[in-house]
Amino acid sequence: MKMKEQKKSNSLIKNFLNKCKYSMQGLSYCFKNESSFILVAIMGCIIIILGVIFDIDFLEWVISFGSLALISIVELINTAIEATVDMVTQEYNEYAKIAKDCGSAATGIMSVLATIVNLIIFVPYFIELFIKVF
Repeated sequence: MKMKEQKKSNSLIKNFLNKCKYSMQGLSYCFKNESSFILVAIMGCIIIILGVIFDIDFLEWVISFGSLALISIVELINTAIEATVDMVTQEYNEYAKIAKDCGSAATGIMSVLATIVNLIIFVPYFIELFIKVF
């Protein structure tokens, strides 16, 4: 490998590792400062437990975790919006309020949709369990 190609390869690896580091810092910030992010993690644990107990199929796993991933993504974007707005102004501003409220609404809507999706997946298993018990 030529020296120039090796430097370029090392630079690509270093850039990738930095991006991973920054991503982990963002996740760490959300876990420490956003209570709703903790709730998503708890929901993930509950879904894993219920998924194992009810032996859900592959597509149900994908859909359940996909919905949780979407909530996480929307929450991260909402946190970024809030931080950006706070950086620009600490004073009350109608546009800042709209930005923050819309980000919060996006998180809320995604949370409701993910809850509905997971209820659609898991309620039939609970009904089947209830019928077997009684």
